[in-house]
Amino acid sequence: MTDTRFIQREISWNEFNARVMHEGLRDDLGLLDRLKFMAITSSNYDEFFMVRVARLMRDAAAGDSPVPPAEQRPSEVLDELLRRIRLVVERQDSAMAEEILPGLADEGLVIRSRDRWTDADFRKADRVFEYELFPSSTPIAVTENRSLDELIGQKELYAAFSLDDGEVAVVRVPGNLKRFRDVVVENDRREMILLEDILLARGDRFFPGRRVEASCLFRITRDADMTVNEERDEDFIAAMEEILERRKDSFPVRLETLGNDDLADRLREEIGLPEANHFRLTAPMDLKGFFAVAGLPGFDALRSTAPAPKTPEDLADDDNLWEVLKDRDVLLHHPYESYAPVVRMVEDAADDPATLAVKMTLYRTSGDSPIVKSLIRAAERGIQVTVLVELKARFDEGANIGWAERLEKAGAIVIYGLAVLKVHAKALMVVRREDEGIRRYLHLGTGNYNDSTAKLYTDMGLMTAREEFTRDAALVFNAITGYSAEPQLHTLFMAPFSLRRETLRLIRREADRARSGEEASIIAKMNSLVDPAVIEALYDASAAGVRIDLNVRGICCLRAGVAGLSENIRVVSIIDGFLEHTRAFLYHNGGSAEVYLSSADWMTRNLDRRVELLFPVLDPAHKHRVSSVLKSYFRDNCRAWVLNADDSWTALEPEDGEPRFRVQAHCAAQAASRASERENAERRALKVRRKPPGKA
Repeated sequence: MTDTRFIQREISWNEFNARVMHEGLRDDLGLLDRLKFMAITSSNYDEFFMVRVARLMRDAAAGDSPVPPAEQRPSEVLDELLRRIRLVVERQDSAMAEEILPGLADEGLVIRSRDRWTDADFRKADRVFEYELFPSSTPIAVTENRSLDELIGQKELYAAFSLDDGEVAVVRVPGNLKRFRDVVVENDRREMILLEDILLARGDRFFPGRRVEASCLFRITRDADMTVNEERDEDFIAAMEEILERRKDSFPVRLETLGNDDLADRLREEIGLPEANHFRLTAPMDLKGFFAVAGLPGFDALRSTAPAPKTPEDLADDDNLWEVLKDRDVLLHHPYESYAPVVRMVEDAADDPATLAVKMTLYRTSGDSPIVKSLIRAAERGIQVTVLVELKARFDEGANIGWAERLEKAGAIVIYGLAVLKVHAKALMVVRREDEGIRRYLHLGTGNYNDSTAKLYTDMGLMTAREEFTRDAALVFNAITGYSAEPQLHTLFMAPFSLRRETLRLIRREADRARSGEEASIIAKMNSLVDPAVIEALYDASAAGVRIDLNVRGICCLRAGVAGLSENIRVVSIIDGFLEHTRAFLYHNGGSAEVYLSSADWMTRNLDRRVELLFPVLDPAHKHRVSSVLKSYFRDNCRAWVLNADDSWTALEPEDGEPRFRVQAHCAAQAASRASERENAERRALKVRRKPPGKA
């Protein structure tokens, strides 16, 4: 029997992606911003089908047993999920075809469909086909000996041609050729045609003496939810590389087509997919590629301008980092404040003769990471560099293998993750020899060490030289690199050991205070809320009278505002220009508030199957600042969605006479104000120093 105390996980995730898609429908956004949200929606679905839908299909085929906590059969979830996904995809497709692409064309940014090609477009198509597509592409006949399923790779775009003798041939659209082809480029106008349309329009030239009866574009998504054999410790990298190869030809989970319906049906039958997994489109497919269009120069009026990161309140560019951290903690709020101090921490350590060691975790990083380059430089200079590179970071495995090999070659000690556990904690430690002795400096964060996503994701980080933090962090690193038992920590909390225990203790403490008649409240911000034990504790706290405000970006299996279950719980989700990624927690604690940041969401995998960290914010000014940020998320009436008691989501809008409040704009303005105040204070200090000696 379905447990109605919980929202089914995959259904909740799809509601999140529907909210992302809905941003692309807003007529108060620039057209290129709307296009970006459609591209994000498409990219999200790619991974969702490869992992979550694939798992449901496998579980349904393997016995269809009910899955906790909602206790629904995978087949039941799959049927409902695919129905809901279709609604989102159909709305996305119609918005692209009927609103966004025509709107862009009206503004001079034209992506012309084949039925609107001009003579110049056909001439361009002829040149591209003759000099690029024909030499590099190969038509392959689909036969009994070469089935379609065997020929088609993961998420690659193909053209299919039905020939006059009933045979079908397919041609891959080369991924290494430019997709968007300019036909008109002027100061205020740019017109393009698509490489896949050129292939369709001129594909008959692959089959001289034959007639093409029908054609369509298609793309197959395959299962990528594979786990490595963790018993192969002797060759873990080889095991991971084997997984990457297996993903290329695993079983299909989705078919997308654009073109002739009869041919599309034949393709679906060839690969054995049910109709529910077949998505027929009218707008271009693989919208992830349209990120390139959203970023084209010359059309700034069609997109929002992201606020430039400001100098952090606690650390100026010319401050000596180590001296500052001896004196005070530094709190960073990205992307409103610059990520440069985190990069500088590694760069300064790599070039400083006082540095003895650098230790850090790497989960996901940028393709040209300055942090990893500094680690390599430090290792080459003889500094002891120890890096845990998590090879099981899904879809970043290949990049992480490459970085790990470069680090090892430079002389770094590289740990390739832990058996069974993923290391998801974000920790960086620098050990220096100073006049006073050995001193450690620490950065802990809620987001990855990725300088690129730090400009796009909201995250918080803490830099400190507090002994209680650095001592615990040293024990954490020793536990990870030495495969030791649970470290005895006093300030930090580590999953899979103490983090769950501490989280439940803090929630239950608020419930106990409420039962005693005291004021009690919890404010928590995270990406996902899934863990049944945490949800049950929140339900119990709500029943005790604790006021609970949850900002959950994505999956939320908790039901909010339900009579007799969760009357005192409010859940909001913010979907805006930056991806909300901060994990932060505020417990009232009888008026002596406690504030925490963490790398972990309230998910079972984070609490039990990953190495994660929860750490307190101790500086009173920083506690006030984090608390203020958390509370501001529940004032948003422009980009906030609220979870209703019937599990639906409603977009909030300002009521009549109510001032508009957009939390991301507010955080950007706060960062700008703090930076301005600091600059003014520095100017005043300079003015004082310029006065002649002895003058008042």
